[in-house]
Amino acid sequence: AARLPHRVPPQHLRLPEAFDLVPLLRRLPPGCPRSAGQPVEVLEGKMSMHTTEEWAQHAHLNMTKASTAQSLAHMQCDMSKRAHDSTVCNNLSMYDSLHQSMSQKVKNSYRLIEKLQKRADSIEVSLQKTSASQSALEKALRDKDVPLQLCNWRLEQREKRPLREQVRDVVEVALEEEKATLVETQKRLSDAIKRTKGMVIELRSSLDDVRLDVEHKMQALSVDEMCLRSTERSMHAVIERTPPPNSARSGRSPNSLKLSRHQVALQESAKNEVVRQQDAERMNRAHSSKEDAAKMLREDNQKLMLRCEAIALDATNKSEKRMQERVQETQSMRRRLEGELRETMTRIEHTKNTMSETKYQIKALEEPIDLTSSCASWRKQRANKEHIVDPVSTTLQEHRMTVLTHQQDLLSHHQNEKGHLKELQERRERLKEDLRDKTASLHIDLNCLTHEAMRLNGKPATGLSEQKLSRAMRVDRAFVPGAVASAR
Repeated sequence: AARLPHRVPPQHLRLPEAFDLVPLLRRLPPGCPRSAGQPVEVLEGKMSMHTTEEWAQHAHLNMTKASTAQSLAHMQCDMSKRAHDSTVCNNLSMYDSLHQSMSQKVKNSYRLIEKLQKRADSIEVSLQKTSASQSALEKALRDKDVPLQLCNWRLEQREKRPLREQVRDVVEVALEEEKATLVETQKRLSDAIKRTKGMVIELRSSLDDVRLDVEHKMQALSVDEMCLRSTERSMHAVIERTPPPNSARSGRSPNSLKLSRHQVALQESAKNEVVRQQDAERMNRAHSSKEDAAKMLREDNQKLMLRCEAIALDATNKSEKRMQERVQETQSMRRRLEGELRETMTRIEHTKNTMSETKYQIKALEEPIDLTSSCASWRKQRANKEHIVDPVSTTLQEHRMTVLTHQQDLLSHHQNEKGHLKELQERRERLKEDLRDKTASLHIDLNCLTHEAMRLNGKPATGLSEQKLSRAMRVDRAFVPGAVASAR
């Protein structure tokens, strides 16, 4: 008999609960091993150790255990067979999926490389055309320096006007608009030059980027083609060594459940490939847009030069027209100031005469005031009985009050006359100052109007026009040009 195992047997290998080992252990010979603590009873005089029923039960137990072991072994063989088939199917399925992925990747790479190579050739042609537009823009920019120089000179001259005349008139607005227009045209031309230079740089950068991307994709394509050829050879060798089982030819793959668990990873890798193709398409569209932008830029440059020339000429003509209108307005205001100055001086003389008359009237009131004071003083010397308020006293008091009231009125009028005289004199001086300032402003505007733009030694300058000077002298014969052109 063997020692009982210490590990608990499985459920299907355990002994029935009705089977009891104690009688058998009691009948074991003295030399057989047994568990400690279990009593052993030796029956003397008997040859058999157990009964017939026990013998049958023991045989039945052995057969049951053998049947169970056979079932387990059969189940394990079936599971191993299915594992073999699943391994082969999975391996071949992965080979097929890898081959399809690599084939599609190679096709996509060929398509992307062809498209990007065409784009590189187109960018190179566009780069050559864009470089030809820059010289015309630079020449147009230099041509705007002459009218801008004249406009700035006129603004500087008008800044020398008296403070009273430094108003925001139509001439200043027109000159500022002309300057803004010329500066804006120069800015537009400068921006166009910068954009053209930038476009050339961008096209060169785009050409380098496309060529570099084509180079990278060609290198990756060579690697993918090598991997594809190696995969095809390995797949054929595996099929020859381990042909696919019958289950692989059925409609359902034995590893469909396991493959479904990797859908997330497959989707992520497919998304990466889509992103790669989208990046290439995005690069192609972006560089195509740059080529279209370069073509539009060349067309816009030509239109811009014509438009800037027309705008600059219109702004210069508008400024000169506003200066002529301002000269006429200033001349009209001078005439009005001269007339007002003459009227003010007349009023000053009249006010002085009135003041003299008022002073005479005030002086004439001193006699009745003295009379009423003397009479009132003398009547106070009357006797107490006769010292009453009689009609004479009342009349004297009324006379005195009347004279004093008129005296106060005359004094008030005299003070007002002094104030008006002072105001008239101040206005006269202000009119004279205003007339001087407007004359100076008129001469400055005439000086601006008589000068025109020119080039001297290749540089922008201002010069005096004889024809415009003769027209200015007819406006004011006292006008003297503030500067003489260097050309004279």
